[in-house]
Amino acid sequence: MADELAVVALLRSVQAGPDQATRDRIRQRVLTAPPPVPVAPVRRISARARLAVAAAAVLCLLMSLAGMSVLLSRDALPGDALYGVKRTAESASLGFVFDEEGRALKHLEFAAARISEMEALADRGAPSGDHLRALNDLDADATEGSNRLTTYGANADGRVLPSLSDWATAQHTRLTGLRPRLPVDVAERTDGSLALLTAIAQRADDLDARAGCSPITSGETDALGPLPAQDCSKVIVDPNSSSSRIPSGQPTQSTPPSSVPVSPTQPSPPQQAQPPSPGLLPTVPGLPPVSNPTTKPGITIPLPLPLPSISLPGLPGISFGN
Repeated sequence: MADELAVVALLRSVQAGPDQATRDRIRQRVLTAPPPVPVAPVRRISARARLAVAAAAVLCLLMSLAGMSVLLSRDALPGDALYGVKRTAESASLGFVFDEEGRALKHLEFAAARISEMEALADRGAPSGDHLRALNDLDADATEGSNRLTTYGANADGRVLPSLSDWATAQHTRLTGLRPRLPVDVAERTDGSLALLTAIAQRADDLDARAGCSPITSGETDALGPLPAQDCSKVIVDPNSSSSRIPSGQPTQSTPPSSVPVSPTQPSPPQQAQPPSPGLLPTVPGLPPVSNPTTKPGITIPLPLPLPSISLPGLPGISFGN
């Protein structure tokens, strides 16, 4: 290794490196250099935070899938894989309806949709089980909708009762036309749904016919809603006076108004008017004055407005009005 040792000795003898001026310049640059900017430490995400982020991502994915499933299930029929999703979405939509009339109309809408599904099933030639499922759902929604709507119509707004009758009649017509296309066992089961729709229309008509009665309902209810009252007391309004409520079968007495000639010489003192006899309305003209042998002259007191004649039993010959 004599040659290698000679090279090392030669390198040691060489004065290699920067000169003094270069060293001073390098030292000055190092001393005047700005301090280094501290680097922020990297914050590590904890396991709980990573779990929350993963859960949020999974939730968003599930919501997206659920929305797509609901959208795709709009045309699903009984027996399809997404039909359960469709029925679940319909039930959930009831939670966003807060008034009684709106919830009743939702149930009737679902019942009509079941008939549309049966029409599509008949075109497809679906088995009887799918038809029976649709019929059961039809009966349930029609019954619930009728119960809510008749209760609302009898207690709040009677204008919905004719609409309920029209709806039941229309669905009865649709189901009757569909019946020949159904399997034999389903056709027999359809008769029960037809009878239900007939009963709903009849209940709505009976309650609507008693809209002017008091009371409208009997106070009892069944699956279709309140039962109509058997006895009907009509409300009769006299156009010449305030409204009055009398039974429709109660007889009324009416006689033409009468008056006694005015005597300007000897007016009689005003007397307290006696209440009319039982069975007479205050707005119905009273009986003619009862004749009584007396020498007191009669008097008629004109009033600003035309009023029916009222006779005073204690004071014959005195009447109020024209």
